[in-house]
Amino acid sequence: MFLSSFYGIIDSKNRVAIPSSFRSTINSFKEKTFIFKSLKYECLEVHLSSKINELIKSFDEKDFFSKKNDHFKTAILSDLEEIFIDKEGRFIVKDQLQKYSKLSKEIIFIGKGNHFEIWDRKSGENHKKISRAKFK
Repeated sequence: MFLSSFYGIIDSKNRVAIPSSFRSTINSFKEKTFIFKSLKYECLEVHLSSKINELIKSFDEKDFFSKKNDHFKTAILSDLEEIFIDKEGRFIVKDQLQKYSKLSKEIIFIGKGNHFEIWDRKSGENHKKISRAKFK
């Protein structure tokens, strides 16, 4: 599972080092890893292929002629990209993804159980505060 929060940076070559506990989770599943623009927030979501396969299956089980279902598939699958993690646990975040999520040099990884999000550090910290406040 992807749990907790970790700080990181985007280096001059647009590489991000995945936190070691998140890397361990990815390595233990031995699955492809994908990134896409979140549909809920200005952040990026990273999912294992098993979760992506579940999404695709759920799309296929819904009404084929539904425009809403088609928009949902387009919104996620058209921007979905496989990430390739190097020996040091880094991958490249493409410019278009950085622009969408307004990432600066300082970032935060937020674990969400079966996936994790990558936020600009200030925005992610604010998101955590807002989320906590909603449960007081």
